Amino acid sequence: MPSAWCPTHAEETARNLSQASLQATAFEASRYIQRQSAVAMLQTGSMSLEIDAQEPLLTPEQSLTGWRREFCVELLGDGRARVFLRALETPSLKATELKRAVLFHRVQSPFSDLAGCVAAARDPLERLAASAVRQQPGKDNLFEAVTYDRRAWEAVEDAVEQWQRRRRPAGARAG
Repeated sequence: MPSAWCPTHAEETARNLSQASLQATAFEASRYIQRQSAVAMLQTGSMSLEIDAQEPLLTPEQSLTGWRREFCVELLGDGRARVFLRALETPSLKATELKRAVLFHRVQSPFSDLAGCVAAARDPLERLAASAVRQQPGKDNLFEAVTYDRRAWEAVEDAVEQWQRRRRPAGARAG
């Protein structure tokens, strides 16, 4: 992730890129700024959960054509984890995501209120983050950049599923 977005750098880049590339660069820069401003920190003792509040929207057409949303936990090590939602056209591959220390769980397309879900799954998320240890890939471990307590991850998945099935007052938005 870039450390900062600099307007002078963007101006220099704009002179060197085609119009299509310029639009893509501007879009990525604005997304980066939005993402940085949307990250909320939930401090819990000596560890923290970073909650990326950007919730990707799925159109009805995308939902019907196989797009999916995933609840993701990126294990950062040292008792820290980043929690976020993402929308994907094709399913994630577990081995690929483990190389990036990202665990994922498919959620329903109308899923919303990530902060509420994290609050409901706070205890298992804290146990999961505390159990994570970053590793260097080797002959015996080609795919996992991190080891973690699998029971803690299963407890997170269960908490997310229970949260999605919770009873809501009449007229409440699905989530």
